[in-house]
Amino acid sequence: MKRELLSPPDFPNSKASPFEITSPASGEYNCIAWALEVTDGFYWPRRGREFRWLRFVPKEETLAVFQKLFEKAGYEVCEHGELEAHFQKVAIFEKNGSPTHAARQLPDGNWTSKLGAHEDVKHTLAAMNGGRYGDVALFLKRKI
Repeated sequence: MKRELLSPPDFPNSKASPFEITSPASGEYNCIAWALEVTDGFYWPRRGREFRWLRFVPKEETLAVFQKLFEKAGYEVCEHGELEAHFQKVAIFEKNGSPTHAARQLPDGNWTSKLGAHEDVKHTLAAMNGGRYGDVALFLKRKI
């Protein structure tokens, strides 16, 4: 199988470490859902039928609220994004003080993300940092 690589201009660090496309574009879910391993909805703290959110988690676009969302899914804050045996990790990105994106760590130590309504990609954190979504602001992990 031929690897299809992607280096979008709004992710300048992906030139050195291109994203690998892992599934076709889809408007069925977003990055937060993908990080939660959900592929049939959009998770974002906005009102409206098109958005999902957990009860008892405020609908605010803050890092603390996104942390609470992932804690409700069994995650806890951790110090780094290095691969740890028996744990799955999530990285929450932030730009200009607001959460923008989430990525989930794969068993090989790379990360997977949903790029808006575009493809799912496999990437390094370095390739994603400094781009459209800003930088990692928080790591969380859960036992697997």
